[in-house]
Amino acid sequence: MLGYLPVPLNASYSSVELVVEGDVAAYLNGTFYRGAPGAWPDGWWLDGLITLNAFHFSQGSVRYTMQWNKDEAYNRAVAGTQPLPPLDKGPVEGAIPHPANSSWPTGVAFRQVQGQVLGSTGVSNHNSFNSKTLAPLEMPFAYSDDLGAPFLAPTHEQTIDGEVLHHLVTGMQSGSGGVPSYIVYRIRPGTRTREVIAKIEKPTESSPFKGYPSFQHMPLATPDHYIMVEAPCYYPDTVTDVGSVDWTGWRSNILAGGHVRLVSRATGESLVYPLSHSVFAIHHINAFHDAASNSVVIDTIQLFPSVVPCAEAFKNLKMKNYVDDWKMTGFGLSMSKMVRLTVPLDKPGAQVTPEALTDVRGIEFPTISYDVHNGRPYRFVYGCWMSTSGAPYYNALIKVDVQSGERHSWAVEGHYPREPIFVPRPNGDAEDDGVVITDVLDTVKKESYLLILDAKTMRQVGRAGPTPHAIPHGFHGRYFDRSLNGPKKETLELVV
Repeated sequence: MLGYLPVPLNASYSSVELVVEGDVAAYLNGTFYRGAPGAWPDGWWLDGLITLNAFHFSQGSVRYTMQWNKDEAYNRAVAGTQPLPPLDKGPVEGAIPHPANSSWPTGVAFRQVQGQVLGSTGVSNHNSFNSKTLAPLEMPFAYSDDLGAPFLAPTHEQTIDGEVLHHLVTGMQSGSGGVPSYIVYRIRPGTRTREVIAKIEKPTESSPFKGYPSFQHMPLATPDHYIMVEAPCYYPDTVTDVGSVDWTGWRSNILAGGHVRLVSRATGESLVYPLSHSVFAIHHINAFHDAASNSVVIDTIQLFPSVVPCAEAFKNLKMKNYVDDWKMTGFGLSMSKMVRLTVPLDKPGAQVTPEALTDVRGIEFPTISYDVHNGRPYRFVYGCWMSTSGAPYYNALIKVDVQSGERHSWAVEGHYPREPIFVPRPNGDAEDDGVVITDVLDTVKKESYLLILDAKTMRQVGRAGPTPHAIPHGFHGRYFDRSLNGPKKETLELVV
């Protein structure tokens, strides 16, 4: 299938001007980044080597650049050499037993730190790259603190009010040493120092018998809290080569139940709320404080039924399953649903019952008007959508009004869109005043293009393409047109 075909390891493209059809909003003057796997040395989809793809906007034109993320796994694949074996123990207590300066295939998601653009994956070692050329800068990015590296960590961060919020997971692998723990930290604007907010050792709420931190792909945040949705899913203890994961070694405990953990950004104190049934979510939508009920409201995507252990689900992430058993893969993707958790701040420890947010099924890769509404009340969510359970992959985009349930969608037969990114119109008069951008794989013409939709109606207003090569099914994207957490006087050039 076209979305899983490999990209040549020597391929690269620099500032290729794309043919524009329709309207490219004049306020689009930044860069849209997308990470996409292009080679799968060990046969697991999420272990793919990563291509960095960038669409640069300037005065109505769109230029495309692609480079491989030139990390340790990629460089060794190109050279045909074997990966370095793991160390006997981690370089610091609790770390992954690999050298502290190891570089992983990053670009699964993107963030900014001190004005630099970083690619990330499920470890603490992030890689920075040139925002225009995508050439590597720091592999890995050097933080100016004594926490050390590398650690297990969520792929996503939360950036709110200029602060980057994230956590590390320690002591979970053979040879790591130390105590299984969460380390929650912040990075203040203009710095690259990870300041510890809280260290939570042996979180027995997550794992009553072992005190294991739960696996989380993504946290959430509000102005007051760092938020974890803890499912009884735990990292493997197997130490693998850089760039790979033991997908058959994940651990589950369905008897442990699920929880919401609110960590105070001011004090580091945790409040833990049990769920009436566990919710396993890879991607969350948003969280905010509801003043009327004095509750933290968490909206998320439950990926599969709570009775399915993650340890079983992850075994199906082989490339062979995606290609040869695409009907079953598509059916599995169509099962996701939108869920709301309402966490009462005046009843610490009270049980929380997950409730259906809408009746939409098959939505994933949810995004919002992130820069404006992250951690605050919001109304609209955009996502990839399985318009039918018979599709092999997400074949549509959907916009859902979480207040009214109203939805709009975009779909073209044989076209497979990726995670949609909302870009607000400057000084717009509504939350959805802007455009939605994403890249789309056209399996009819066997090419990729950039799609631009009116966010209010989800109707196409423009497109640019085709790109010089078909971009495989990708991961996450991010649009940057300014520095989010650089020094106050710093401007970040993100266009060519």
